[in-house]
Amino acid sequence: MNKTIIININSIVFHIEEDAYEILRSYMIDIKRHFGRSEDSKEILEDIENRIAEMFSERIHSGKKEVIGIDDVNQVIAQMGRVSDFEAGIISDEEEFSTTETAADPSASSVDADEPAPKVEPSYFAKKLMKDPDDKILGGVCSGLGHYFGIEPKWVRVMFLTFFLFAGSGAMLYVVLWIFMPKAVSRADKMAMRGEAPNLQNFKKSYEMDEQSGQLSGAREYIGRGARSVESFIGSFFRIIGRFFGIILLISVGLTLLGLFIFFIFCGLYLIGFKTDMHFPPLELLDPSDAYVALLAGFLANFIPFMALFYLLLRILFKAPKMNNYASLTLLTVWGLSIIAIIYFCVATAQNFRETSTIKVEKPLRSAPNYIFSEKDVRVIDASSEDFDNGRLKAIEDGFSLRDDLSIRIESLDSLEKPFIQYNYTAKGRTFKQASDNASDIAYQMKQDGSNLVFDSHFLFSSKKKLYRDQRIDVSVFLPIGTKVTIMNNMDHRVRNSVWIHDCYPNINHKSTEWIMTKNGLKCATADPDKDEDEKNAEEDVTSES
Repeated sequence: MNKTIIININSIVFHIEEDAYEILRSYMIDIKRHFGRSEDSKEILEDIENRIAEMFSERIHSGKKEVIGIDDVNQVIAQMGRVSDFEAGIISDEEEFSTTETAADPSASSVDADEPAPKVEPSYFAKKLMKDPDDKILGGVCSGLGHYFGIEPKWVRVMFLTFFLFAGSGAMLYVVLWIFMPKAVSRADKMAMRGEAPNLQNFKKSYEMDEQSGQLSGAREYIGRGARSVESFIGSFFRIIGRFFGIILLISVGLTLLGLFIFFIFCGLYLIGFKTDMHFPPLELLDPSDAYVALLAGFLANFIPFMALFYLLLRILFKAPKMNNYASLTLLTVWGLSIIAIIYFCVATAQNFRETSTIKVEKPLRSAPNYIFSEKDVRVIDASSEDFDNGRLKAIEDGFSLRDDLSIRIESLDSLEKPFIQYNYTAKGRTFKQASDNASDIAYQMKQDGSNLVFDSHFLFSSKKKLYRDQRIDVSVFLPIGTKVTIMNNMDHRVRNSVWIHDCYPNINHKSTEWIMTKNGLKCATADPDKDEDEKNAEEDVTSES
């Protein structure tokens, strides 16, 4: 039974067999001996250890094992490569030729016949989009994009400059990428940016590239210092601008939260019967018991996202502590339930408009040679009105029960028939019976005072349950042919006849229009007779041609 040793690599604990540990220990000693002479030896060794720890973790999870064996260590070493693999590159051509001859000797090859050939990883891994701090003019964005797409950075810079000069979007795109692209800080980051496999040879190559890039000429160093100064200035400028707009956005979101809360309070007061000037039609679609839940769900569905945005801005601008995970999960759950509740109430409310019912009521009118149509605004209460006596004042004070979905048509009758008025009360409901009940709940009557026909501007609901179900009234007034009609200007918007009332205006400041009932409907009493004769002849011509 092999002895097991516990080791710690990159703060990760591994169980490894003793024989495998000796191989790994010898391998790490060779690495430290080779890279220990460089100034960045600590960083290089940490990157190599991190990579070895990642490979061990992958083998443990893929193989579902708990102990690292010799095979695992040999596979990792084969993938990472040995120090001797790239140290041989400094040998002279003659020594390389001698080594090749020795390797070709059958006796020499027989010694290593049992050793498996090391597996060489491909030269390139998946690239990561990162800013290159070593080859930058401002932020290293263009050089990072060049590494990622395999393009020389100068062409990427030319492209951004072209966008900036001709489209104006290059600067904004550059700033966005500058903010969101991470910087390649460590050696491993730079290798990932270039798509290089994380093995010893590439670590060595990366180190040599850093040494070469560090040996800049005086002119390039001067340019680099100037570019860094420009970068610092531009970065500071955009940080100030970003902070300014961030504070404005924070204040706007805060005011939005305050407005939502005040709106919620006023709607709640409206639901419990407190008289306010707030009018929120969606609440009139629901029963009071459902309206409370719907109001709360709507408030939370809007309040929570704005609160999350407000807290995020606080974290960005003022380094506020991160919200507790349980609090975040709770808010997310509540927000999701609120959305579900809103969807439920929308679907349930739509069902209340499925059926339509119309109730027709006819009432006679007192005959008169001339009728005057006018409208009374029931929202204006006269202290001497009879409304105080019949109890309508209380209903009218509750202004939210008033509706003005009202239309009036004036139709013709035979000259010998009696005039009458027809009320068409229409409403919707979940079932036909509910729709009929809602239609019968409409309270509206026209008042006749001699020849004056006074129509209320709004209608009421007779019951206390004032839910909106698309209630409306279509009034038809049937008058004998030859009857004169005067339509006051406050009734113009109510009349739905085919005639265009504005064509009968006597002047701009008119108070009424005069009409006469014909077999074809209303005709303007002040119309030009010659014009009417021309129109009549035109109609006869069209009829004869057809």
